[in-house]
Amino acid sequence: MKQLRPLSIFFLICLIWSQSSLSAREVPSGGEMLIDLVLARPMGLVGTVLGTGAFIVASPFTLLSGTFIQSGKRLVLYPAKFTFTRGLGDFPGYMEEYQIVEE
Repeated sequence: MKQLRPLSIFFLICLIWSQSSLSAREVPSGGEMLIDLVLARPMGLVGTVLGTGAFIVASPFTLLSGTFIQSGKRLVLYPAKFTFTRGLGDFPGYMEEYQIVEE
């Protein structure tokens, strides 16, 4: 239990640093980059792997319902872009440019 105290304090400090707003021309802070490197990227990788597995399992059903491409984008493409294509520490609005609504 005592080992978790320094880790939780470290996490809270990083969280406080990441609360500053980020404009389009502003460089992310060290805290934002650290949280991205330590927490967000590994979770994005796990999300990409789990989403790919879920997509493979669900693909027969999505083919029948006509949502194959949409489910592929949501389960595989968006987590992969979150993990591999955005800049380190760049969080705000990353999904806005990828948001595609098909009717």
